[in-house]
Amino acid sequence: MLSSQLQIIKNKSNGYEKTHLSFELQLEKLKSKGLIIHNDSYAIKKLSHINYYRLSAYYIPFQYPKDSDIPDKFYDNAEFRHIISLYDFDAKLRRLVFGALEIIEVHIRTQIAYYHTQIYDAFGYLSHENFDCTIEFFEKLKHDIKGESNRSDEDFISHFQNKYNTTDLPLWAVVEVLSFTTVSRLYTAMKADDKSIIAKGLNVNKKVLENWLHALTILRNICAHHSRLWNKQLRIQFSVPSNKLFHPIKTIIKTRNKNGENKQITYDNNASVFFALSVIKFMLDNIGEEIDFVNEVKQLIAEHPIVNLNSMGFVDGWENLDIWSDV
Repeated sequence: MLSSQLQIIKNKSNGYEKTHLSFELQLEKLKSKGLIIHNDSYAIKKLSHINYYRLSAYYIPFQYPKDSDIPDKFYDNAEFRHIISLYDFDAKLRRLVFGALEIIEVHIRTQIAYYHTQIYDAFGYLSHENFDCTIEFFEKLKHDIKGESNRSDEDFISHFQNKYNTTDLPLWAVVEVLSFTTVSRLYTAMKADDKSIIAKGLNVNKKVLENWLHALTILRNICAHHSRLWNKQLRIQFSVPSNKLFHPIKTIIKTRNKNGENKQITYDNNASVFFALSVIKFMLDNIGEEIDFVNEVKQLIAEHPIVNLNSMGFVDGWENLDIWSDV
């Protein structure tokens, strides 16, 4: 009882004064900000499914800027259905990306297992001498591999351990229970020549692939944890390969208002969602998996015309670029 009272006092002293709002009051709050809502029951249903705080990230394109005279007010033509459409777009985009990343992840697991065991045998991954990384990096990697293997409930693990009386698994079995992050770090630890073999199959150099795998693990985690992907600047920039396919998308021109005047400014574009999608498309092409990624992206965009593609890093005429060819 005392601890709960102390927590209440602490909460009141931290400067945060917002209180619980019922779904009905959340609806009234949106209306008071000028949002057009045609169907109250529909809006309340959506608010009961989607946390108000979560949904608020999708208000931004429909509101006056924070530094304006009327911050947080919605534009005159902003409707609740527009926000829901943007939210739905983001959810479908995450699912589309997640499915494509599964293909890439499985491919990388397969390539690492195949080529590393070909050179160093099934248990070569347990020896530091078969990698090119610091001993600290290797020991941490080996610890994570062991931990993820032990936490897995895959039947083949217990079967293998019982049959061969060992807790160590061959690499071709280990890779099947590792997270994408650990798989990425495993690739990073490999010797340069070994990495080059895998990278060559994807038509990039080893440094680019190392960076791409790292960036894609972050992208995967965004999708897996249902975080916002739309309009996201990714924490890790994708390396831009020398391949001419990437030249038209490595920068983007955006219009910004500076001192009351609209100016066109060129920005690096390799941390954008669009650049990430282009990397995925390029990798899928080189893997050779039959997946209609291009048309799925185009169809998703066509179904949600409310989405501002420029804010996601899409360059003008993107659908006609060679890198986005569906041939």
